[in-house]
Amino acid sequence: MIFKTRPNIKQQFDLVDDLGFKNLIVSGCSFTYNNHEDAASTWPYYLKDLGGFDQVLDCSMPGAGNQHVSHALQWALEMEPPDPKDSLVIVMWTGNDRDDYICPTTNIKPNSYPFKFCYSDAVETGITGGSYPEATGNTVRDFKAFSTTKTKESRAIENYLYMTQTWNYLANRGYKFVFLNFLNSQLPSRSEHFDIGPLLPLLLKNKLKSMIADITDPYTWAVKTDQLWEDDYHPSPNGHLDWTRNILLPYLKTKFD
Repeated sequence: MIFKTRPNIKQQFDLVDDLGFKNLIVSGCSFTYNNHEDAASTWPYYLKDLGGFDQVLDCSMPGAGNQHVSHALQWALEMEPPDPKDSLVIVMWTGNDRDDYICPTTNIKPNSYPFKFCYSDAVETGITGGSYPEATGNTVRDFKAFSTTKTKESRAIENYLYMTQTWNYLANRGYKFVFLNFLNSQLPSRSEHFDIGPLLPLLLKNKLKSMIADITDPYTWAVKTDQLWEDDYHPSPNGHLDWTRNILLPYLKTKFD
C-alpha cells in the first residue's frame, strides 16, 4: 500500500463540524507526519475526528522537501485513487531549502533514517534533510554535494513548479484541495526555509500567493501560544490540536460549507 493509514489510531475527539468527506488525503514533512502508530500527535489525525473523516491517507515523510511532497502525493493518487467526490486533499508545503529525489533503494544508507516512503519495492525517496552542511539525510554523499550547487533563485523556480504542477494535477483530477504553509519564513527558526515569492516574476509571485491558504501556519501559532515542542521547532501535540481547532477547521468549514 502506498498511502499510510494507521488503522490503530482510534477516534479520540468528538465531531465539531462535519466537512462532508470520507477521505482526508495529506502530504507534507514532519509537520504533517504522525510519529505514533496508535495515538494522534499531528493535525491530520486531529482533523480526522473534528471534521468527520473516515480515514487519513498519508504520504508525508519527516525531512522531506517539496519534490517529495508533490511527487509522492501524485504517485499515491495514481496507484491508489480514491473517489474525488469523497476526498479532501490538504498539502502542507515544507522548506524551500530542502532537496530530495526518487532513487533506488540501493542508494539509501542502511540504518540512516527511521522513516521511508516507498514508490515500489526497489524505489524510495532519498532526502538531504536540508541545504545546511550538517543535514546528512538518508542517501549518498554525491546527492548532498549536488544540492549545494543550487542558488536561492533556482530553488525558487523549482519549488514554484512543484506547487503549480500539483495544483494543476489535483484540479484536473477533480479533487477539492487546500495548500498550506508549514512555517512563516519571517519568524526566527532553526530552519533554512526562505520565501520564494520575491525571487519570482511578479505574475508568478501573485499566482503563488493565490494558491496558498491565507491562514496562520502551525509554527507561527505554536510560537504565539507557547506550544512549541521541546525541540523548539515543531508544534507540540497540543499545539497541533489547538491550531486544528482554532485555525484550520474554521477555515475549512467556511471554504467547503
